[in-house]
Amino acid sequence: MLDRRREQRTRTYLGGRIVTDHRLTSINCLIRNTSGAGAKLVVANGALLPDEFDLQIPKNETEFRVRARWRRSEEVGVEVAPAPVATAPIALDMARRLKLLEAENATLKKRLGDPDPA
Repeated sequence: MLDRRREQRTRTYLGGRIVTDHRLTSINCLIRNTSGAGAKLVVANGALLPDEFDLQIPKNETEFRVRARWRRSEEVGVEVAPAPVATAPIALDMARRLKLLEAENATLKKRLGDPDPA
């Protein structure tokens, strides 16, 4: 059998969570091997998963946006999607504080004669 992988995979036995539908649906899965570019997941009804979803690995406290590359009965091969996983929105008071500090920083740069206050 021809192995078309670009990277060697490492065997694993990690519990994972597939998160879909704008974080409304969560499905448990088993991560059987990983590489820097992807993983093989064991999940019931893998054919029903969307093409892209978030994969959480609670043990490592990590989360990746992944894209399904192949599917078999209860296995799904995924690759890490290029787009980063969206993080929680910043709190309004923190956003206001950030804007205030950015304005203060621009004022200080201007006073020091920095030609690029941005």
